[in-house]
Amino acid sequence: MLRLLLDVIRNRLRMQCYLGPEAEPIWTPLFQEAPGRRLSAPSRRLCAITDIGKRRDKNEDDYFLSADGNLWIVADGMGGHAAGEVASAMTIEAIVDSMRAPGERPPFAEVWSDGDRLIQAFAGANERVSGRSLSDTSCEGMGSTAIAGLVTGESLHLCHVGDTRGYHYSEGQFRRLTNDHSLIWDLVMSGLLTSDQARFHPHRGRVTQAIGMPSGLRPELTTLALKPADRVLLCSDGLWEPLADQEMAQIVASDGSMLDLASMLVDKANALGGPDNITAVLYEHSNR
Repeated sequence: MLRLLLDVIRNRLRMQCYLGPEAEPIWTPLFQEAPGRRLSAPSRRLCAITDIGKRRDKNEDDYFLSADGNLWIVADGMGGHAAGEVASAMTIEAIVDSMRAPGERPPFAEVWSDGDRLIQAFAGANERVSGRSLSDTSCEGMGSTAIAGLVTGESLHLCHVGDTRGYHYSEGQFRRLTNDHSLIWDLVMSGLLTSDQARFHPHRGRVTQAIGMPSGLRPELTTLALKPADRVLLCSDGLWEPLADQEMAQIVASDGSMLDLASMLVDKANALGGPDNITAVLYEHSNR
């Protein structure tokens, strides 16, 4: 943890050097793995962190950032299910494989969009994980929630299943972009629970959609336009359960690099007890 803090301070000092009055601050990519925590900060505008939390023996969360910084994935191996670590890793691997492959438009599809590619990638991941679950007794019943974000030009495409979430900060407004696929969120949507009550409900982890469901998958797709300086947060339930939306909004809106702010988010979740694995991807949009 001390090494991580020193790396953050060093990057802040490096940011004070400028190529010119209109240039981006100099940034040295940072990739850090320490006991219980892994992070990637390839630029000032993008950072991913996964942390074991305070009450788990292993980390079943995982994340991915593409080399160009335009594709990000957060996966949360199902708590209480077999081989959660395997499920989240397989989920990410399958989505990445699909998104890297040349896109093939399905027969009779008149329009084939980036969102369609994400949905197809989730379907492929579901087949791969459920196939492993059915064929390998050590992985029986495993699954993973997942969210993927893809930036193309000035557009953001989000695809998700389960209770991994996406948030958007723009011009002082912070809002959630995704609906949880869970029994408890169905109660929120019906007006029987508030969103704050749902955060502490004993059955909040019972999802109705997850990668690895042999009965099939219905991923939810969200697309929106991005403006310069907009910020996007993807996270597992280990972040949004201990932190209320208002607490996350206050940090996401703060000054600093995405490494600074993502670190603050994860550290805050741990300070509030760290009841689960914690994963966050934080992105700031630029049209440069």
